[in-house]
This record gives sequence, C-alpha cells and structure tokens, in this order.
Amino acid sequence: MVEITTAEILRCAQNDNLQAFFRSLCECAPTATLSHHVRPGNSSMTVLDPVETLRRVAFFAVLPVDELRALACHCVARRLGKAEMLAAEGDACDGLFVIQSGAIKVFKMAENGREQVLVIERAGSTVGELSIFDGGTFPASAAAVEDSTLLFLPKKEFLDLCRRNSEVALAVIRTLAWRFRYLADLVEELSLKEVSHRLARFLRDRALRLGARTRRGVEFPLDETNQQIGAEIGTVRDLVSRNLRRFVDRGLIRLERRKVIVLDMAELEAQAAGAKRASG
Repeated sequence: MVEITTAEILRCAQNDNLQAFFRSLCECAPTATLSHHVRPGNSSMTVLDPVETLRRVAFFAVLPVDELRALACHCVARRLGKAEMLAAEGDACDGLFVIQSGAIKVFKMAENGREQVLVIERAGSTVGELSIFDGGTFPASAAAVEDSTLLFLPKKEFLDLCRRNSEVALAVIRTLAWRFRYLADLVEELSLKEVSHRLARFLRDRALRLGARTRRGVEFPLDETNQQIGAEIGTVRDLVSRNLRRFVDRGLIRLERRKVIVLDMAELEAQAAGAKRASG
C-alpha cells in the first residue's frame, strides 16, 4: 500500500477549488483516511472527489454536504486492476465498498470452475452492506471487471450512521429490498427461461443502455467473450455461440468485431419476453 500525503494530493489537484477541497479534507484526516492502494509500478493517479462519490450512493444522498464531508474523512481509497479480486466468498466483511469508477462483478463459483455472475455494479453502487448487517461473511465473490477505484468505509462508521440517522437506515432498507427483488427475478430467469430468452434479454438491455441508432439499426459495443456472457446469463459458451448464430440467421442481429447491430428490435424484445422461440 502506498500512503499519499496531503502535499502529494495537492500536487495532483489541477485547480484552486479542488486544492481547497482537499486541503479542508486533509485537515480532518491528515494521512490515513486518504491513503490509496496502488498497484506496483502504476505511478499515475486520478484524484476523485470522495464527497461526490458518496453523494451518488442512494442512501448517502440524503445527507447534507457537511455530513458527507465528515463521512469521507473515514474513507480509504482502494484501486483494483482488471480481474483483481476485491473479496472472495467466505471472507470477513469489515466495511462497505463504494464504487468510484470502473465496474465490480459479484459472482458465485462452482466446484467445477463454472461461474455465475449475480450482478455487475458500477459507479455509485456499493458492495458489502448485507454482510455488515447480518454479521456474516461475504456471500459471494467480487472482482473488478475493469480498472476500478473504490472507497472503503469501516463497518463501525457505517452502522453508527444508520443508528443515528433514520433516513439513511430507511434508504439502506430500500436498497436491500431492491436487491432482493433483483435476485428473485434472476432466479426466475435462470430456472424458468430458456437460454435464447436470457441471451435476448442480455442483448436487449445492452442495446438500451449503450446502443446508438444508425441507418443499419441499433449498434452497441460487445467486449465480453461468449464465455463471459455465459457467466452472466447462466449457461455455457457453446450455447451462447449457438444462439447468437440463430439470432443472426433469423435476421435479429448482425455481429461485427466487438460490436452488435440489432436489426429487429421488436423481435428481440419478443424473444427476451419469451413470446417467441429461436428455431432449430
């Protein structure tokens, strides 16, 4: 771990306003709370505003700026490289992780090595709140999908905040309730729907989130391998390949290098809903 002093942080700041912010933050927590876990050999560093990061979290957004700033004083920044583990299933959970940038996948791993992705969390999301409240270990593993930066808030500070602020506590309950609904939907997807339906939904959701409409259709990047897609939708690589070919043959999509073009969004929607079945 590399410690970052107040002076070093101020040298990273590029304008007076950012310098003033970090100066005030460092006065309440001179060194320890601003230390970064930096991978060896990586000298570059982008300074991210911890207060703005906390404000993006649904259950911290109810706090005024002065309380967010006080909470940020207890946070430690951590960096993960692509594919680096944040936590393994069964590890002790000592606090809450808030994602500043990048993406973290939460997944289960079978004894045979098959992986099932439960969710991919991005900036503004959190990892670890369930284990904080029930006192247990991490129920699943977590790893970086890409280079990522996180804030770590110790368990005691998070629980103390929930005890003294009912708005935060209720917002956390809403977040946990949403996660429960999401996992219930995931169980339905994996147990009751065919691979073709799950793959269509994966492509539909990606098109809605990242797609750009062009004369050819709705285009979006697809960087995942078929094996990675299989881990997200609960199947194996060969079935992903087979169903992608079926979608291409039926004129739903066109595949180009690291890109998908949706040619028939209505049919893809119907397939995602399970209304129609891929032939063959």
